[in-house]
Amino acid sequence: APAQMPAVFSNNHYTLSNQTRVLESAEQHVQAGELDAAETAFRRAFENVRADQGLFHEAQLPVLERLLATNLARQDWQQFNHYLDYHGGLTQRLYQGQPVLSALALETAADWHQRAALIQNDERRTWHLIRSRNLIWQAVSALEQASDTQPRLAPLLYRIAILHYYLTTEASIRGLTSLEVRTDQPTRVSGWSMSGNEATRRSYAVGQELLERIRAIHARESDNVSSLAQIDTLLGDWQLLFGRDELARDYYRKAYQALQAEPDAAPLIEQLFATRVTLPA
Repeated sequence: APAQMPAVFSNNHYTLSNQTRVLESAEQHVQAGELDAAETAFRRAFENVRADQGLFHEAQLPVLERLLATNLARQDWQQFNHYLDYHGGLTQRLYQGQPVLSALALETAADWHQRAALIQNDERRTWHLIRSRNLIWQAVSALEQASDTQPRLAPLLYRIAILHYYLTTEASIRGLTSLEVRTDQPTRVSGWSMSGNEATRRSYAVGQELLERIRAIHARESDNVSSLAQIDTLLGDWQLLFGRDELARDYYRKAYQALQAEPDAAPLIEQLFATRVTLPA
């Protein structure tokens, strides 16, 4: 009988080796600044993974990340949005019933939208910011379905608040936020609008509520004086961003007095009150 083929020479070995070579080649193109060639190579690796591992295998995710990064650098928004939509559909299927992993995937997608917003402008920038905010809300909803996820919520709630501030800044330039009613396409739509002042009041109220919710989460912890003081400074920052200087001073004073009564809080006092901070923090 013929000898059994060693595992090292199996078809799977050749497939994996070929994928590795394709990815290495793509990375070399990236290093050389040859982004079109890199995109082609990453797309080839992506299709290979789908063919070899299956259409719904998580081995696609690392290659998807490289495709997203390459198309972001190329500013090929059609391909970038296509792969971002694919990422959303794939992770939703992969992590169904796994709220923590689902939330992490939604955060990742929100990060990509925020990166795109840094590059684009006008309606497209606003659309990416809105998509990012909505995805983080979905991540919050996912975490709320699981137990022991309260500590994970606070950073997400803060991100939503800050995105509301950025969107207020964007809306104030145009005086309208009609894009709020439809976020599936990065285009301005008509039918409903909100004045810049109304958008500002709404964003202030939403952010205030979210920051107070963060404070309530930490208020349930023991030895929470330092944490609550830091959140009070964020609440003060929020007032300052919206021109409510007196309220800002009240929050800062509250945080400062709480820390003064706390032993060994001098370094935190120095960090919070003696160092210039760019807002939003």
